[in-house]
Amino acid sequence: MAEPLDPNLTNTTLYKERRKRADADKPPPRSNPLGAIAHVRAPKTKSREEMVDAILAQDNGLIPGLLTKSFYEPFSIEGLELKLEPIQPSIGTIIHGIDLNQDLSNPKVVNFLRTLWLDRKVVVFRNQGHLSQEDLVTFANYFGEVGAPFGEREHVPNSPHDLNQQVKVPNIPDMLVIPSDEFVPNAASGWHADATWQARPPMGSILICREAPPIGGDTCFCDCHGMWEGLPKEIKNRVEKLTAIHMGTIGHQMDGVTPVATHPVARTHPETGKTTLYVQQGFVRGFAKEHQISNEEEKELLLAMKFLEGKPEYTCRVRWEVGSLAMGDNRSVLHSASGDFWPHRRLMERLTILDRNVERRTPYYKPSNYAD
Repeated sequence: MAEPLDPNLTNTTLYKERRKRADADKPPPRSNPLGAIAHVRAPKTKSREEMVDAILAQDNGLIPGLLTKSFYEPFSIEGLELKLEPIQPSIGTIIHGIDLNQDLSNPKVVNFLRTLWLDRKVVVFRNQGHLSQEDLVTFANYFGEVGAPFGEREHVPNSPHDLNQQVKVPNIPDMLVIPSDEFVPNAASGWHADATWQARPPMGSILICREAPPIGGDTCFCDCHGMWEGLPKEIKNRVEKLTAIHMGTIGHQMDGVTPVATHPVARTHPETGKTTLYVQQGFVRGFAKEHQISNEEEKELLLAMKFLEGKPEYTCRVRWEVGSLAMGDNRSVLHSASGDFWPHRRLMERLTILDRNVERRTPYYKPSNYAD
């Protein structure tokens, strides 16, 4: 099994610490989804090496192919013949027929892509593997301001406990590299929106796949507007004026300080005006104390909202191929990586984009004329 793309990663203290389990021939722990699925796939193996061999034997016969029928909408703009393939009725579109390195010089094309992104919340482009890391920055700048790896620069994590922060990209310090290999499994499983623990969370995230497993490792996106619409009216009435506490993890610390922010439970999208449910299990720790909500009621309300996370009706699933690029609207979607691809490699690069309109960065809620 090959080492990570950046050889410097293997020399970091964190990588060496996490690799101890592999060097001891112990399988990944079941407490990690990557380990749990590995135990499902190879239940009778006694060692890590046997487990790796058993899983790879299952996957070695896989060959790439197109076996399913897809439906798409033909769309012409400025000489481009695009195919717009919806992933799910309310969220996610794959855009075929565009080269992001050559076809964005026309502002009308960029405006169309941005409008589609706001409407569909997640857009995916295939066959973009020719984009360099510098090209990815150029693409991001068409849609917003490139932020630090976790958005605003007031809090830039420098935690030694986050594997993703150990890889440094020369000349592009704002790029986050997300590696996973046989020795150190790594996937951001669990529903979340990026960096909501910032006072002004990022507008969106751009992910490109540099290495993909033959099976597994998908990223799922969940429609927060659909979640709000699906929330029972009685619960809406109880939570729409509440604020929630968003707290980062030890991996998001800056100089040992864990970031904390307070945001409205119901958020108004600053560009579409739609209401989204701005609560997720990843970073929300409860409601602001000023609301004086009992522990029992808090658990009831959080559970009612958590129940909507990942429901099939609100969710689209992006299967990664080398060169696939996805852009998600961090103001209206949650996402979760599928931790099911160990011991295969998966290597992603991410840029975080901020709204150029600084006044729109702070989450707020403006009640809409919602009719049940």
